[in-house]
Amino acid sequence: MALARGRFRGLRFAGSAVLAVLGVPSCALQRWKMQVAYDGSSFYGWQHQESRRSVHGVLLAALTASHPQHSASRQRPKLVGCSRTDRGVHAEAQVAHCDLLPLEPSALLQRVNRRLPGDVRVLALEPVSNTFHARKSALRKCYRYDLLQTEATPFQARFVWSVGDLDVPLMAQAAQYLSEELDCRCLTVRWRASCRPGVDVYDEDYYGPIRKRLAIHVSEGELVSIHVESDAFLYR
Repeated sequence: MALARGRFRGLRFAGSAVLAVLGVPSCALQRWKMQVAYDGSSFYGWQHQESRRSVHGVLLAALTASHPQHSASRQRPKLVGCSRTDRGVHAEAQVAHCDLLPLEPSALLQRVNRRLPGDVRVLALEPVSNTFHARKSALRKCYRYDLLQTEATPFQARFVWSVGDLDVPLMAQAAQYLSEELDCRCLTVRWRASCRPGVDVYDEDYYGPIRKRLAIHVSEGELVSIHVESDAFLYR
């Protein structure tokens, strides 16, 4: 889940090469901010993959098919998520943005959800300024890990990890040592060295610094939830 700043302040639009195909001026694109929820069990994460099912791919196909002009021209708009997720990760409110030709918000929301499978849903959708960016405008991101100290029921199995008895007070104590600004270079690859020539672009302003400020909270009970929050997480 990610919270991002962004407010609609009149119609300011972003340009795109797609519009040359559509035959309309570049100033006609509207940026949309959306909150997306999904059951990640059957997905290979958020990021688009040619031969595997991804949240990005499914959502982009629904967005394209939902807008008459984009659908008619078969031109897919650009879709950007606030974060990538791994295979099997779920989301309650992941923020994304997409540039589309203008359409009445409630009509667009209804059309998109009608075309999405049952394991993905757009919860909210609104027009925003083209200065809004799902990743760069994020104020904070929160990941939750649910650990069950008993056997999981069939209704829980997809969403929790049954691990048996835990020393929750000790876990909470250990979490406090990580709830501060940390140098995370030992937890990631060397970004500059890992960039592929002509493919990857190292941009610290985009991906964020190696130092991260974490806030970790452990809740106690039969279901132990670990909340990890930061303004951004490691790219790799």
